[in-house]
Amino acid sequence: ILEYIQAKDLFPPKELVSDDDNLQVPFPALQGEGVEYLGRADDAVIAISNYRLHIKFKDSIINVPLMLIESVESRDMFQLHIICKDSKVVR
Repeated sequence: ILEYIQAKDLFPPKELVSDDDNLQVPFPALQGEGVEYLGRADDAVIAISNYRLHIKFKDSIINVPLMLIESVESRDMFQLHIICKDSKVVR
């Protein structure tokens, strides 16, 4: 007996962790993408999927693929510096 198993069955999406039940994912998910964390900062919504880090401010958006991130530094208490492999720095 042969049984056909789809990739989505082998790697089921993780359960969403959220600080606020009223938050909605601020972007349309790509095929195979699953949002794993959804939270709120002072003036932004932060979403982390299995593909990207997405931060939506009132007037701008930061969207960084996870594989592009070289390192992350926490400076002071309220600053996060994301150093990318293409030499960009997101603050």
